[in-house]
Amino acid sequence: MKKNLTIIVLILLMGGLQLNAQKPLVNVPFMINVEGGTFQMGSNSGNADEKPVHPVTLNSFYLGKYEVTFSEFKNFVDATGYKTDAESPDTLRLKHGLPPRGINNGTWNTYSNGKPVPFSDSLNPVGNISWNDATAYCKWLSKETGKKFRLPTEAEWEYAGKGGNKSKGFKYAGGNNLDEVAWYLGNSGNRAHTVGKKMPNELDLYDMAGNIREWCSDWYGESYYKTSPAENPAGPVRGSHRVLRGGSWGSEEGRMRISYRNNEFPYNSAPGFGFRVSIAGEPAVKKAVPQSNTNLMDGLDTKGFIDVYGIHFDIGKAAVKPESLPIIQQISNYLKEHPKMNVIIEGHTDNTGSDAPNLSLSDKRALSIKAEIVKQGIDPGRMETKGYGSSKPVADNKTAAGRTQNRRVTIKKL
Repeated sequence: MKKNLTIIVLILLMGGLQLNAQKPLVNVPFMINVEGGTFQMGSNSGNADEKPVHPVTLNSFYLGKYEVTFSEFKNFVDATGYKTDAESPDTLRLKHGLPPRGINNGTWNTYSNGKPVPFSDSLNPVGNISWNDATAYCKWLSKETGKKFRLPTEAEWEYAGKGGNKSKGFKYAGGNNLDEVAWYLGNSGNRAHTVGKKMPNELDLYDMAGNIREWCSDWYGESYYKTSPAENPAGPVRGSHRVLRGGSWGSEEGRMRISYRNNEFPYNSAPGFGFRVSIAGEPAVKKAVPQSNTNLMDGLDTKGFIDVYGIHFDIGKAAVKPESLPIIQQISNYLKEHPKMNVIIEGHTDNTGSDAPNLSLSDKRALSIKAEIVKQGIDPGRMETKGYGSSKPVADNKTAAGRTQNRRVTIKKL
């Protein structure tokens, strides 16, 4: 059941677009429209390179809703035969004037112990990625789609991390409670996790804090903020290091604030180095979400219930968002194939931080799913709904603080 669930969530999160019938499927990341605006970049209470705080105005751009996953990067490697910097032997690195890698930290598809990354980690952010690797992926994706994919600038990354023009002034990307918005040293178990499991920020961007540290396009300049242009800054014109932002699963709490800056040689990689993609000044790629041949409902036959993660809702309209409709279709098809079965749909959330709103929110989630299933021709009398808020956790669905994860729905036989 977990394998089946992983497959369907992979399809939902990453979308997909058959760009050429003669080529393999290209998974195009979901993109969020970040409307331009002016914000205060940096922090006067942070490190020296975060000072001074200064106004920056940005044009609109698009940013990946999630970090690039292992599965997405694998498609690139499979299509091109690309070898990452971490896979280059020291003899080749020395030939190009690069220092030896030193200790083995693994590669994008192997751990430091030499074991391959398993299929179950396909939805994790890809790690052990250098700046060179990330830009090579962007160039490939641009060629395949006709869109100009690139890494975000450091200013774009911080603006988006702070919530853009919807910012609520949180300390971390998405909130002030780090456990709710990020995988970091204090709760990660020293490993990366499936993208999109923590709460998003104001722009519906996930894992801007933690999980994997993200490359930006800029050269790093320690005192760059003192001379940075006021509009669309793109970093120094030259340098030796490139910028990394966002912290990772191995980062301490003090390095998780939005304004924290990190940097590394562009040819270096580490298990906690990854990226997300950006598009500037043009419409985002539209994606068709394909149906899966794998039925996540099989768990109803074996266990009598299933837990479904990652369904996206427009709570204001009490409706399921379009990218999650393939899951609804599977539920509907299953109920059509089992006309005598009745189910209860349970909603769970701790999104608001207080019991009454949580209860209302989780109830709306359950009702939204029922409404979509009814649209597929299923008798509403066959379905009950109940919102549990955060009061009914299960063992595999708790944060380090003991709270249930957001956006979980349980479907049980009656």
